[in-house]
Amino acid sequence: MNWYLIWIITFILFITAIGVYYAKKIKTADDYTMANFSLGFFPICGSIIATSLGSAAVIGSSGKGFEIGFGWFLTKFPVALFSILLAVLLGSTIRKLKLYTLPDLFVRRFGKASGIIPSLIISILYMTPTFGMQIVGMGAILTTIIDISMINAMIIGFVISVVFTLMGGLPSVAWTDAIQSVLILVGLIVMFLMGLHYVGGMDVVIQNTPSQYFDLFSMGSTELINYLIIFGPFYLVWQTTWQRIAAAKTEKIAKRGVSIGFIITFFVALFSIGIGVIARQSIPLDTDPDLVYTAFLTEVFPPAVGGFFMVSLFAAVLTGATSFLLSGALNISKDIYQGWINPNADSQKVLNVSRLSVGGMAIGGLLVALLINDVIEIYSFALALSAITMVMPVLAAMFWKRATKTGVISSVIGSLIIAVIWNIMGEPFGWHMIIPGIISSFIILLIVSLLTKHSTDENVDAYYFSVKDVKESESIQDVI
Repeated sequence: MNWYLIWIITFILFITAIGVYYAKKIKTADDYTMANFSLGFFPICGSIIATSLGSAAVIGSSGKGFEIGFGWFLTKFPVALFSILLAVLLGSTIRKLKLYTLPDLFVRRFGKASGIIPSLIISILYMTPTFGMQIVGMGAILTTIIDISMINAMIIGFVISVVFTLMGGLPSVAWTDAIQSVLILVGLIVMFLMGLHYVGGMDVVIQNTPSQYFDLFSMGSTELINYLIIFGPFYLVWQTTWQRIAAAKTEKIAKRGVSIGFIITFFVALFSIGIGVIARQSIPLDTDPDLVYTAFLTEVFPPAVGGFFMVSLFAAVLTGATSFLLSGALNISKDIYQGWINPNADSQKVLNVSRLSVGGMAIGGLLVALLINDVIEIYSFALALSAITMVMPVLAAMFWKRATKTGVISSVIGSLIIAVIWNIMGEPFGWHMIIPGIISSFIILLIVSLLTKHSTDENVDAYYFSVKDVKESESIQDVI
């Protein structure tokens, strides 16, 4: 009896039932993409945990623990720090402005033209290859439990992700994320403890593992700084967090849900990294890092029990896939279709485009997964470009009234060009392209804004200050 397959099928049937339930409740685009701004603490916090603990966090962190040890844990700190800063510092402003997406902020503050590049970067360059990463992860999991090819396994993962996302939108994604977050957390912690017992306990691990694997500062300073800067600023503009903040029922729920979600994710990273360190005692040291988690899982647990923990891994990957599809579809439907193509589109048309966008992005992600070998490299590239082009303009919209439309567009295009050139040059001094990219974004925005005047389609404001004393129940349009 294939217990792994039984557990996976049971899980798929369960989340499908949730998708069908919420599909009947979806009437408008706001219902589909923002859960009609009504999510409580559990779905907000759980969705943050589940989305953050995707394939990169579970499979990737275990592999990094296997490769370099607990030094990888430090790279998790800026993720939690910047995400909590976003929720606490800007959460109220995001909610009062009722921002659907990041480009929505660009358009509202700097005019329509300023939002098109961020929309394309998020939906196509970031979300699509990120979804492709999840497809590869699901394919790898399915090939370990079913005797099928990797291509067929990825296609199955693709179908599951698309059908589930198309049915229920954010309400079903958020609630299944919340349930899956419990499954993921239990799976990681129990596997860590059982794996430790399987290899003979902590004393055996410490005795047989080189000391540098327990050194938090085992990475070189340049490499560590690169990782800290790559992972830090990006999470100020991670649209998944913005979407969850806006979709929460109240400001209090938004701030607490996001903050607690990232704090839990931060500390849980110790378990996923620890699994990789423990696995060094049991599996061959030449094992591909991306296969460490599943290889160790199948060795530690009998199939009847291991199937449950394999489901926790599958859940981690699936929840990332659905969230990335939904966030990217929001950019296409709201920022590109409603913002540029059909400004007068009614809610039903926007809803239809949202669903079509899910399908289109999913096909693009599948092609990335099937045709491109180094998906992780593409993901890192897209993540860096997102931070480079959006962090400084977002901060300017929130805090600097003098920023101009010309300054922002020049900053976005100029920093993008400089970052790509830096990358082509082989990253001099060992600095990742995000460092010169963000620095040049700041300098260009500052200088060009000071040299130019505000455009007629700008809303000249610093939103953080202007809406600070506005109550959520009031109409922002009456204030700004």
